[in-house]
Amino acid sequence: MKHLSEQCMEVADNATAVCSKASHSKISILERCVVQPSYSDPDERKRSLCSEHHLLDDMDFLRVHLSGYLHRLDTWSNCSCSERLDREAEQFQSVYLTSDSVHEAKNAANSLCKLVAKVINSELDNAFAIIRPPGHHAEPGVAGGYCILNNVAIAASYAIDQLSVQKVLIVDWDVHHGNGTQEIFIDKPDVLYFSIHRYHGGNYFPFLSSAGATNVGVDKGLGFNVNVGWNKKNLGDNEYIAVFENLLLPMAREFNPDLVLVSAGFDAAKGDMGEMLVTPECFGRLTRSLMTLADGRVVCTLEGGYVRSMLGKCVASVVTSLLDRNSKKIAQRESETYSKDYQDAFSSIDNSAIRSIIATRTAHEEFWDCFRSEKTCIPTEN
Repeated sequence: MKHLSEQCMEVADNATAVCSKASHSKISILERCVVQPSYSDPDERKRSLCSEHHLLDDMDFLRVHLSGYLHRLDTWSNCSCSERLDREAEQFQSVYLTSDSVHEAKNAANSLCKLVAKVINSELDNAFAIIRPPGHHAEPGVAGGYCILNNVAIAASYAIDQLSVQKVLIVDWDVHHGNGTQEIFIDKPDVLYFSIHRYHGGNYFPFLSSAGATNVGVDKGLGFNVNVGWNKKNLGDNEYIAVFENLLLPMAREFNPDLVLVSAGFDAAKGDMGEMLVTPECFGRLTRSLMTLADGRVVCTLEGGYVRSMLGKCVASVVTSLLDRNSKKIAQRESETYSKDYQDAFSSIDNSAIRSIIATRTAHEEFWDCFRSEKTCIPTEN
């Protein structure tokens, strides 16, 4: 990936590590997948930049990003002066640029949309896009957090406008809030954006108060922007499962999406930079639960994740769940077991996490019928 600079934590080996882990598992995961062509080969990359090889056109990017911003990106792609690119990058938060950055970003969005189209057209059951650069921090007119184009937002908009998809659920479990995705869909009722992230009152990257529970959307999008903001580090499997079982899944079933997109960042994994404790097995379980929605049409796209050994394990766990034809049945049993042991499940999670879950539920009670059911009542603190 020529986009990646020496200063950037988003090293090319991160994506390579994912494929390596998949290749060396006991029963190779890659052997069980329909692997789509990559742009790692220089000749393939050049061909991909030709318009006839691109699924997306300018309008597909304009649904998400401002025309002035896209024009600015074009100037970056035509610039070979590294010093000028460095000056451009310095105007944004945690952005690094090379002359190939925009081409690679467009390739990433294009690759994700190709997978979404194949899933919607029943050519694939589900998919995982191992692409770089990531996208969920990219706002309509601002790059940030290693992100230039918002891949998942472009894919959601493409699915709705070009593939006749009516409703899209975007689940973002990256440890950082997807501020770009939130801003793009903040007033849209056909996209339910659900983010679980470290918040700390707005004092965690991207350092925005708008990542809190009370930001529920605006205008027609009221109730369709959901933030579960953690205010404590070292939270793990039990807390994430509680969010899914008590908030995400009830809301998602009521929303009834036609497609589920996952901003699959793994920096909340135990041992990664996010200082959280989520295990690869938990990410696999969360994936199984999402497969009970939208007739299993789930497409994941790689966001954060910086410790290569853990990143590979997490992606392998998610892909294994996507491949398992019994995942839906397993997820249903897991959910039934959780419901039976409801009180015990909550007694094992952190009080700070309970407060965060209650805050999100309280903010959304008026918008969702599922929260009027006794089954979704959340106990008070331990």
